[in-house]
Amino acid sequence: MRVTLISPPFGEGGQRSKGLPIAPPVLEYLAGLTEQVRPGEHDVTLVDANVREFDPRACEADLVGMTVLTPQAPWAYRTADVLRRRGVQVVLGGIHVHALPEEAAAHADAILVGEAETVWGRILDDAGRRRLERRYDGPYAPLDGLPRPRTGLLPDRYLFGSFFTSRGCPHSCAFCSVHGFFGRTVRMRPIGEVVEEVAASPKRLFWNIDDNVWGVNVRRSIDLYREMAEQVRGKWWFGSGDLVTLQHSRADELLEWARRAGMTAAMVGFESANPLVLEELDATIKQGKDRLDAIRRIRAAGIDVMLFVMVGSRADSMRDFDAIRELSSRLDVAVHPVMTTPFPGTALYERYREFLIPGQTWDLFDGNHANFFHDDPEMTPEARETALVELRDELFTIPKILRRIIRIGMKGFPMAHITSWAVQYPQGRAFHEFATAHRQMHAGGQEA
Repeated sequence: MRVTLISPPFGEGGQRSKGLPIAPPVLEYLAGLTEQVRPGEHDVTLVDANVREFDPRACEADLVGMTVLTPQAPWAYRTADVLRRRGVQVVLGGIHVHALPEEAAAHADAILVGEAETVWGRILDDAGRRRLERRYDGPYAPLDGLPRPRTGLLPDRYLFGSFFTSRGCPHSCAFCSVHGFFGRTVRMRPIGEVVEEVAASPKRLFWNIDDNVWGVNVRRSIDLYREMAEQVRGKWWFGSGDLVTLQHSRADELLEWARRAGMTAAMVGFESANPLVLEELDATIKQGKDRLDAIRRIRAAGIDVMLFVMVGSRADSMRDFDAIRELSSRLDVAVHPVMTTPFPGTALYERYREFLIPGQTWDLFDGNHANFFHDDPEMTPEARETALVELRDELFTIPKILRRIIRIGMKGFPMAHITSWAVQYPQGRAFHEFATAHRQMHAGGQEA
């Protein structure tokens, strides 16, 4: 059977977005899972629709699978509708499908709610007989014996590959879908299997896609990093982590082994400099008591830091945009601001439901657009979007990127500095191009 697996594009109207040169993790992993559960039975094609155009009218697959995040949903639905009219079977899964299964089911022959490992073989068999069930539920399962990603199937070259060591998150932030999808009880892969996978990969640079690369269990994280440091050579990676873990008594030991294991950068959910916003987002606990000191400790260990901050919430004001500028300048760290987005299936969505802007499609829930009304007359949707665009453009200029890079601790030289550039520069270029287009669009509207 011919199986095509697609990573849908992000962005308004299904437009392809520019960003980090990372192979879509779900594609290579599902290709590996297909080979594991039905070895040699299926011809698998991978499509990254952020990089290449995909024409559903020319697709010759027997089965198309798409893992869908919320801003990808409109494109995925439109594409699935065309494929199905041509007789191509379509299965949809992912976080958005998990949150809104009935909506997704209207555009698919089958939906997968939950995780794929325990049901993917049955889906393939049913598709081969053209007898797909309408819904497959994939329960949580142990993470031992998982397949390795199949690299080399994507036609484009990517600087970064990916790996994961756990699923789930102990935190319950109101804006986040992760604990609803993967659960709050964290499941961990055997350390030996992770180490073997990274060592065997042809990639040298990776994104560790764990929801929290060290906050699951400090002892386990240290053991994992020690094993990686001893057995893996010439591989480097970045990943996401909380700040409260770095206020643990073994934090310095944890950071030392993380760096020795190849960690070059930490993407940290700082969320907001506004205490009222942290409370609204249920994100106070994971920050700990002294998060600024935790950030300094990461940098001192030779690991770069990028803070993710949300702006434009109903508890924010325009002053909070300026607070982000001040934070980045004061700490000399990269700060990636995103628009507060109430994704379906989250507690924040329910809290903001009555304030949502009517008529918006899911592709506008992308971290770039305002999706709800604000009581402050200065915080109109247009004003928030413009403030975010200008803030991103200002934060990621080349001089500021270079200034931040030279502040990384010398313990991480040179790879922490090199990979920091490899992460920040593409983002800065994309932000600048977006800001230029945004200004031109608004200038044209004013002239009209």
